[in-house]
Amino acid sequence: FYYMAISVVLNLAFPLAVVLIYIGEVGYPGSKMWKGGSWAPNTVHGALLYAGKWFGVAFMTVGVVKATQLHRKILKQWRYLRDGGPPS
Repeated sequence: FYYMAISVVLNLAFPLAVVLIYIGEVGYPGSKMWKGGSWAPNTVHGALLYAGKWFGVAFMTVGVVKATQLHRKILKQWRYLRDGGPPS
């Protein structure tokens, strides 16, 4: 549960910052996350928020795997295929 809670915060921080800075013009233009026509954020806070978004994706993946017990199901199927017998 904690992995998914952390992932929600990390995944929403970047889009929220984009909305506040570029639509709400909070601190604009001094707080821009892109400078010089870059395709990726190239300021310190932009890069940190962007990296946080991808850490959020990783936390969400771990949270979903833990919540669905997918790792145990895969291991059970692997043992079945490897040993040639029914899963225990």
